[in-house]
Amino acid sequence: MMRARQNGDDLSSQRISHIKQLLDPSSIAVVGASNDAEKIGGRPLQILSQRGYKGRLYPVNPKYETIQGRPAYADISDLPSDVEMYIFCVPAQATVELVEKAAAHGAKAGVILSGGFAEVGPEGVRLQERLRRIANEHDLALLGPNSLGLASFTNRVCATFATTLSTMPSIEPGDVALLSQSGGTAFNLFTESYWAGARFSHVIASGNEAGLAFADYLSFLATDDATQSVVGYLEGVSDGGELAAALEALRAAGKPVYLLKAGVSEHGRRSVASHTAQFAGDDSAYSALFDRTGVVRLESMDDLVDVSRALTVYPRTDRLAVGTNSGGATAYISDACDRFGVRLADLSSETGAALGARLPAFAGLSNPVDFTPQVITDHEILADTLQTLDADPDVDGLLVFLGSMEYLHEGLIDVLVRTRPTLRNPLSVAWLGVSDEVRAKAARAGLAVSGDPMRIVRGIGMVQRGRKRQAGGIAVIEPEDAPVDVSGVQIPDTSHLDEAAATSLLAQLGTRVPAGIEISSEQDAVAAAESIGYPVFLKLVEPFIAHRARVGAIVGGIQDSTQLAEAHQRLVNSFGMSRGIVVEEIPAGPDLMVGVMSDRTFGTRAVLGAGGIWANEIGDLRTIIPPYDAPSLQRELVKLRIFPQIKAAAVDSAALAQDLSRIFRRLDALVRSGSLTEFECNPVRIVDGEAIVLDALAFQGGDSS
Repeated sequence: MMRARQNGDDLSSQRISHIKQLLDPSSIAVVGASNDAEKIGGRPLQILSQRGYKGRLYPVNPKYETIQGRPAYADISDLPSDVEMYIFCVPAQATVELVEKAAAHGAKAGVILSGGFAEVGPEGVRLQERLRRIANEHDLALLGPNSLGLASFTNRVCATFATTLSTMPSIEPGDVALLSQSGGTAFNLFTESYWAGARFSHVIASGNEAGLAFADYLSFLATDDATQSVVGYLEGVSDGGELAAALEALRAAGKPVYLLKAGVSEHGRRSVASHTAQFAGDDSAYSALFDRTGVVRLESMDDLVDVSRALTVYPRTDRLAVGTNSGGATAYISDACDRFGVRLADLSSETGAALGARLPAFAGLSNPVDFTPQVITDHEILADTLQTLDADPDVDGLLVFLGSMEYLHEGLIDVLVRTRPTLRNPLSVAWLGVSDEVRAKAARAGLAVSGDPMRIVRGIGMVQRGRKRQAGGIAVIEPEDAPVDVSGVQIPDTSHLDEAAATSLLAQLGTRVPAGIEISSEQDAVAAAESIGYPVFLKLVEPFIAHRARVGAIVGGIQDSTQLAEAHQRLVNSFGMSRGIVVEEIPAGPDLMVGVMSDRTFGTRAVLGAGGIWANEIGDLRTIIPPYDAPSLQRELVKLRIFPQIKAAAVDSAALAQDLSRIFRRLDALVRSGSLTEFECNPVRIVDGEAIVLDALAFQGGDSS
């Protein structure tokens, strides 16, 4: 069961607290270091030196006396005992022994760059499990294996062999953290985002996660003063509760989170398993988790680049002013702002007058402002337009769109670079109709650059959405009620539980179900109806048929013994009924469907939706993850298309959510007991605000996902 954690409780483990040694170690040993900077063993040492690491560096390799100008050490035992972090650049088999040796020698953290572990098969799984045990036994903060490492630009620590860091210029830090389970993806996204204008505190590639997991890094980032927001690439996790708690910690810390979740398709899930040995899980459960914890789900790598740029440039922008040299672009940008929920600033009359005095008579003075192609002969129009817009009190962000003019790019870039420090508001540049080299020059000059202006607007919209979702997320809380005890409930040993058996289990746990009596003959049916009281329903139990109501295997509105005898004979003739059940007729009301199934990531996951015959007709369903507490259920309930019917029945949604919470938690307990994999109740009728389970089925065995 997922539960809430007080701020900081996620970091109670000494191993997680050692993440600081990963991101800011006072000393680093590179095991398997090489003189050849083109090799994996040589590149981390070179990059650490190039990127200005200020701590002590110890190359370890018995083949050399010096490595890249530094004294080499033949063995880990020769190193000082206070070396905080180790980078392992050796094959998988050798890595395990060396990690254990480093841990015993006092290591606080380790980065394993090599692959050949759980992603390759059973032997790799065995090696990775040994790494996991070593990390746990020694409280070692272990990154990887099968990782590209990390780069903390805040601390000038680049424990990676990422080639991009060998060629990029000086990298100033920002306050966005990038976390990815894929190493190549992490540094590819970093590079694309950096040249677009984003700046990062840390880039972390968690790899196979033998030690620290994705959720551990998120928990740390919730407390990290250098990080104000998080973007990430997630393939899958084994413990959904830990992930939920970490995301809630970030929400509570006021740090919005934007995640790109891979492994949605069947092919994608297989790729995840072979790539980083993660389990992708059911996508609807992840969507439910993101919705619950305020995470903005990204749809593409471009999304991640765009939101990273916007988090860097426009973290608080709500009212955008746009200047362009193309009248046609003003409509396109206006449409983009409307599409992504970005407000265009309302310019004051003073701003309009100032623009009118400076720009040609045919300029467009409303926002977006068309300063016309006159900028070709008068570059300062660009500077003056931006400064005028910047001075407007309703403006808190600036975007300039330039079209073509490649032959003038040096002068235009110079104007933008000179003007930007004079502005009080952040600025981005969208430049279309020029070569990539022009945009690259603008980026190297320090400008945040895009081609299509829609990408800048989209990024701003995602930032604004993240702030709103982060403020409106529902805390992951433990239900106040005591845990449901199912130890005394006897679950029949059969592949599926029919209505009689399933509703009997629920009744034993206190769930309201209609009075019902099993029957095997007409005489039994009449006796049962007289005991219950007319009107009644007669339902087929055996042979088992799915969707009984649809095929006529349920007869309702039976008022007397004559009608009951006719109904019984019809079910015998039509379906060969050998067992049935007579149940009391429940008054009409809105019908829901509730169900809980086993889930490898979250323990269980549930569905709430329109019930009865509508369950399969309109697909009005919401996926929910535990805990099944009333506040989150009420939130999902009101999102259903059927909710207006519930509201029209004068039902108190909060009280109904409490009632549904009790049902969900009982189903959850039955599934978690290990005997059942799925329990579905349909319909669940709402009568006088109370949920009554009219029908239910449960299944044993099968594959949980």
